[in-house]
Amino acid sequence: MSASGAKGTVRRGWAGRIAVLPVLGVLTAGALVAAAGPVPDSVIFIDRGKTYNDRGQWEAAIHELDRAVKLDPFSYNAYLNRGNSYRGKGDAEHAIQDYDEAIKLNPLGALAYLHRGKVYNDKGEYERAIQDFDSAIRLDVTDANAFLNRGNSYRALGDDERALQDYGQALKRNPNDAVTYINRGKVYNDRGQYDLAIKDFDKSIKLNPKDANAFLNRGNAYHGKQRLDLAIQDYDHAIRLNKNDSVSFINRGKAYTDKGQYDLAIADFDHAIELNPKDANAYLNRGNAYRAKGEEDRAMRDYDEARKIQHPNDTVASSAVGH
Repeated sequence: MSASGAKGTVRRGWAGRIAVLPVLGVLTAGALVAAAGPVPDSVIFIDRGKTYNDRGQWEAAIHELDRAVKLDPFSYNAYLNRGNSYRGKGDAEHAIQDYDEAIKLNPLGALAYLHRGKVYNDKGEYERAIQDFDSAIRLDVTDANAFLNRGNSYRALGDDERALQDYGQALKRNPNDAVTYINRGKVYNDRGQYDLAIKDFDKSIKLNPKDANAFLNRGNAYHGKQRLDLAIQDYDHAIRLNKNDSVSFINRGKAYTDKGQYDLAIADFDHAIELNPKDANAYLNRGNAYRAKGEEDRAMRDYDEARKIQHPNDTVASSAVGH
């Protein structure tokens, strides 16, 4: 059993209480109760809260887990799962507070470090995230998720080598995780190693053919190789799977621009702007397509709009023709 499954004393008065601790990084289904005894109400509220978490009903989950904490203020599981609820809701500060409390209650619980690290990652505090993932890995070296998330932090810091090492470790532990293949493929894309990237995206698609992100990123790899028809096919597939992703329209539009099919490109940028009117990249690329067509006035208007989005408080007069 890993350290995260240890059931040593973590606070005075813990002995004799009902302990719900993670085992090998996986939460137990319920409390460790005697077969003949009643299930404590706090455990029922925890399980109800976890069910609401699974549904993405964060407020309902928090309500149930509040009740669990009130009944059992020493429950690691209650704080851990309420932290997950707050993270799902986008409330990073309350999530961190709950993970802090969970760690105080059980310093050997790998999951609290793992999830707190994810919040720090969300906040862009990558060094702190890595420290938490380090702790999670020390406590449970079998957990592929900790390596995956530490790899994400290293990638965000621009440390591709360490990111690749961590993705490799994650895949050793879970060779069927489609997301890890996508993330490792993105690093290869960043490095211009498009053939390696395509191999990873191929594996991801085989594991999960319904993930638009895999097709989008494989399209980017083909685009990098200037295999424009293959790139467009992948962007087509990504859009069929997720019609509301403006990035897929932008990237397909860029491929059409590279092919000299400017009207098709502009139609894609138009659609991207409809989906996300505050995406400067869409205006910039539509401007490029208009400029390639010789429509310089329209191009300048789009360049100005892109600049306004990125610098909304800039009072410098627009330089676009016709303004």
